[in-house]
Amino acid sequence: MRYLGIDFGLKRIGLAISDESNKIAFGLNTLENRGPKDFFNNIKLLINKYNISKIVIGFPTNMDGTPGNLSRELSKFIDTLKKIPEVEIITWDERLTSVEGGKIARELGKKDKGTIDRIAATLILQSYLDYINRLTTPEGPSTL
Repeated sequence: MRYLGIDFGLKRIGLAISDESNKIAFGLNTLENRGPKDFFNNIKLLINKYNISKIVIGFPTNMDGTPGNLSRELSKFIDTLKKIPEVEIITWDERLTSVEGGKIARELGKKDKGTIDRIAATLILQSYLDYINRLTTPEGPSTL
């Protein structure tokens, strides 16, 4: 069972997927945001194709911890996803992932917004994977 990472945006939705061991995230693609119904249908296809058990959605949070600008729109998409009984929906703090995604894209010589959204989704999912893998190691969380 794999995990799907999502970077939600009003125009585009970046997607990432985990490897089968749920240790490493990879950019998958970017969807045009055409509304919840279209998104729902695309996600259902991905769930079946990749055997997805969890969806990790970056939740827009301001630096002070309050909900960000897109939180209302994202909540509608999350409500749509909750209609899929076979997957668990997890919201994950996405602070600065789009900024970091932009930096990485520039370093790679990529300028299109779709690449940035895909990288941001990868960063969101990798952050979550790192967190759960630290919790499940025999040593427990790192004490660096």
